[in-house]
Amino acid sequence: MSLTAFLLVLASVFLHAGWNFISKKSVPSLSFYCLSCGSAALLWLFPFLFSEFSCRLMPPGFWRLVAFSVCFEILYVGGLAYSYRKGDISMVYPLVRALPLLLTAAVTALFALGSRQPGPWALLGMLIIFVGCLCLPLLNFSQFKLSTYLNPLIYLILMAAVGVTGYTVLDSIAMREISELYGKKSILLSMSYLFFIEAGISIGALFLLLFNRNERLELARLLRRRSLNPVITGVFSSGAYVLILLSMNFVSNVSYIQAFRQLSLPIGVLAGILILKEPCSRPKIIGTALIVLGLALVALFP
Repeated sequence: MSLTAFLLVLASVFLHAGWNFISKKSVPSLSFYCLSCGSAALLWLFPFLFSEFSCRLMPPGFWRLVAFSVCFEILYVGGLAYSYRKGDISMVYPLVRALPLLLTAAVTALFALGSRQPGPWALLGMLIIFVGCLCLPLLNFSQFKLSTYLNPLIYLILMAAVGVTGYTVLDSIAMREISELYGKKSILLSMSYLFFIEAGISIGALFLLLFNRNERLELARLLRRRSLNPVITGVFSSGAYVLILLSMNFVSNVSYIQAFRQLSLPIGVLAGILILKEPCSRPKIIGTALIVLGLALVALFP
């Protein structure tokens, strides 16, 4: 990995952990992410206007992909918001980052979406990730029983993980269609796609707010306080992804990027424990280490 790629991915790692930390500290809501994604949409509006992306060229199937991706994104931000309200970032963040890898592997295998099946090292990595995920909710290993996992927080985390899985699969298909139609991979085209996704999430979340009085009140409160946290979150989250796209131009093997990105996991956990003073249990530390190890194996030995 070149120095340029290293610095780009490192910046992305801190941005990703940072926006999750800001979200948790802000006691997020659907209205919070409505403003966050709206801010990100405004950020990517200008690249879209100056890119060669043409809405008329895109087939109806592409717009269906965008619509379903937005639905999964809303499921994700809704699950993430309420997970952070009920749980610690040092538990929620690693689970929401790791579980989609297992779910995505299952979906791609079920629908034959991938060009190859995971190798033995990747399968071992997924098993290690699963064990690590089982450790995170435990205060001590004596709590390892079914009732520990049957609670509203776990359901919300699963909701967010399903959302990540859905939009990851759909976005990969949509980006492939863009590349095939324009005959190239372009950062500006990727930013244009991000514009539609972020705008769709903001509009969809705003529509849902109409049916929830508490969320409407929260939106009014955020606007009245002129809080910058939703704006910062939107810029950080979208910026982290664009930095990853840029870094791919400076490496010979994209797997190294995927492995190095997992540094955001211990950073997020440490931020919760050291700054937010969240409980630091032995299972949580072991589980986080196992997840990082498993993700690295999957990224380096796909």
